[in-house]
Amino acid sequence: MPITQVSVFLDNRPGSLFDVMSQLEKNNIELFALSIADAGEFGLVRLITDAPDKTAKLLQDADFNLAKSKKNTEVTATFITESNLSKITKILGDSGINIEYAYSSAIHVGGKIALIIRPSNMEKAEQMLKANGIDVLSLDEIKTYFE
Repeated sequence: MPITQVSVFLDNRPGSLFDVMSQLEKNNIELFALSIADAGEFGLVRLITDAPDKTAKLLQDADFNLAKSKKNTEVTATFITESNLSKITKILGDSGINIEYAYSSAIHVGGKIALIIRPSNMEKAEQMLKANGIDVLSLDEIKTYFE
């Protein structure tokens, strides 16, 4: 149940993020989660949207430089609270799964937020989380919280 994220390289300058956000807004694409990593002269922006394929095509057609590695496009999501974040990290660590990166989303449901993670082994991570009572969210499930 991996979720496709769109990753785009942007010049590290004022207004470059607005250029992406305005493209999404003009095309009625909903943004669920956003991560920005500084890398000197450029930044890597990771997006979870309601239409990842449409988002990627739109940004590519607008001449944005997308990160296209399959490894960088699949993530998993789960709801977290203070009490289960420790449980999630223990489950993955005890299973030999590294969290390569993580970020939170704009989703707030019943005091919980969605955590987006890129585990070193997606399939095993999702299996282990589910086996230990942690809900893994699909993109369709995430969309229902915005309806």
